[in-house]
Amino acid sequence: MNSQSLKSSPYPLVSGVSVLLAALLTGCNNSSSTSVAASDGTTATPETPAVSPVALGKTVFSYETFGNERFWTDAMRLPQGLAGAGVTPLDALNLGLNVNVEALSPGTATALAGALDQIKAGTSPSDTVLAKPEVTLALINEGAVIGVVPFDAAGKRKPLGSDPAFTNDSVFNPLVGDRIGVSCSLCHAATDNSIVPVGFAGPGSVGKQVDGVIAEKLDVGAIFAAAENPLAYLPFLQLSYDALGDATLGRGSFAGIKSSDSIADQTAAAREYLTGMTAEGLRHYPISSFDATPDGIGNATYIPPFFRTDLAAPWGSSGAFEKLDDFNNLVYTVALDPTSLLTKDGRAFLNFLAGPVGDEIAERYETVLRATHVIPDATTSDAIKPFVTANATGLAAGSPTGPVGLRVDESKLQALRAYTDQLQSPAASAGLNPEKVALGEQIFMMPRTAGGANCIACHTAPDKAVESFVRPLEQLYRPYSNNLLTLLDRSDKGITNIQKTLAGADPNYDLSLVVLDASIRGEPVSAPGSKPGYAKPLLLDLNAKDDFLHDGSVGGATAAAGLNKLLDPARGTESPHPFYFPGLSATGELQLGPYLGNGDGSAGREALTEYLRSRTTQP
Repeated sequence: MNSQSLKSSPYPLVSGVSVLLAALLTGCNNSSSTSVAASDGTTATPETPAVSPVALGKTVFSYETFGNERFWTDAMRLPQGLAGAGVTPLDALNLGLNVNVEALSPGTATALAGALDQIKAGTSPSDTVLAKPEVTLALINEGAVIGVVPFDAAGKRKPLGSDPAFTNDSVFNPLVGDRIGVSCSLCHAATDNSIVPVGFAGPGSVGKQVDGVIAEKLDVGAIFAAAENPLAYLPFLQLSYDALGDATLGRGSFAGIKSSDSIADQTAAAREYLTGMTAEGLRHYPISSFDATPDGIGNATYIPPFFRTDLAAPWGSSGAFEKLDDFNNLVYTVALDPTSLLTKDGRAFLNFLAGPVGDEIAERYETVLRATHVIPDATTSDAIKPFVTANATGLAAGSPTGPVGLRVDESKLQALRAYTDQLQSPAASAGLNPEKVALGEQIFMMPRTAGGANCIACHTAPDKAVESFVRPLEQLYRPYSNNLLTLLDRSDKGITNIQKTLAGADPNYDLSLVVLDASIRGEPVSAPGSKPGYAKPLLLDLNAKDDFLHDGSVGGATAAAGLNKLLDPARGTESPHPFYFPGLSATGELQLGPYLGNGDGSAGREALTEYLRSRTTQP
């Protein structure tokens, strides 16, 4: 948080895109079928049987956009920005994007294999097709960039490159009406690393798609910054509030986007926020993170996994949503198309949450969308319609079922849940020490009086559901109430006041709870002052990450190093999540006792870390 603060954009033409792609694809793509593709990418026939909920959910997970391609292309102008910036496949991998090899046309797959052979023979990657921006557009056109869904000018999803319906003269060109939308899999899928592994050109990979895992090191901020019009995402950026005397909330000393600045300067500030660093070398919008709360606060949180969703609840790091379908609906109707906030119900939602600050967000958002030619001049404020395809609910603003009065297709929400409920977490990593894993499990399960860490007091065994309530913030960050600043009294609405701590070692820890928290659904129900709180995560697939806590604020060079740091008493009693092995006394002194591992506890921490890295739902 910046504590000091608390006292039409023309399209650049991408000349020659169609010609370049046509030249490339004529040599690469050898599919010439003209059959019609079904909505799930398969070839449609009159006898096509009804699909199961899990099968439908798999399609929803990877390809359903509910119309957000119009937001990402017509408002954010993301494909125009990517094309104009000349983003190459190497750049895309460096951004953490992943490529599904099973979606490629035979010709493009052959071209990719040829490039890899060249590299193995000593050719620099920059001298292969992997350094050609037109190849990036070809990968998008074939639906091979996981989570990036291409549509033609008629609004129909394009067939995958591997589908018989894909033709060798197909190109992706936003200048003639092609669009891209975003699906769940952008953030919640990766690959098996079978073709191009992680680390070849950054955190992205090429291989067979693996669903449910975190797209680790995905640089959402940099991707959004590459759009021609990042101001179209204004409610999720860090703002300087006129209503609060230019106050701004976020990591580091970023001054916030100011309404008094020109559109050009606001756009530059948006890009600075999305890609810039704090004085400590941390990103304002951290890698592997996504901001799903339209509060104008810099509070992106770590992307969660989306496997075994039957074991995880409530949803959102703040636990604001009891049901997964409701959380997914919020993502589709608001986070992936914030223009819904400019409807009557959307404005009411912002006002319900933040009063005059919410009104300011809506007013400023409408202003920048008009200035960047997203909203036509002739459209009156009461006639603004969102891009998302959804039904009106008639529910009161803030209802978890439809916070902005919109609900996407219920059958698809249920199918998506059916699919992610049954997805297993990845298998335990090879090479773990079984003796250390066994000892670590003992430490995890045993109470402190018996020499353990008593992690089980809050967390569960890997095949058990987490407790479905939030843990009050004062338990997770002990200095929280020591210096608490109330920005807006919401007691008349029965929800937590908008309040910000200025205390302790990491006062930024509460950023994602300042406006939207579980009090919107009556949790936690403990004594006043214990609200808000954070939902407990599934402790699965931890070996795939190296940053921990909801904000990724504790980490290391590897998963083992990051977990060891998280559990090390050296972080102190006033740090976030101050639960260690060995434990600390209330005054910060190391507690002595018959700790497993003996010595200073490092052996026990190593074992506990080994166990945490081993956790899986697979047999």
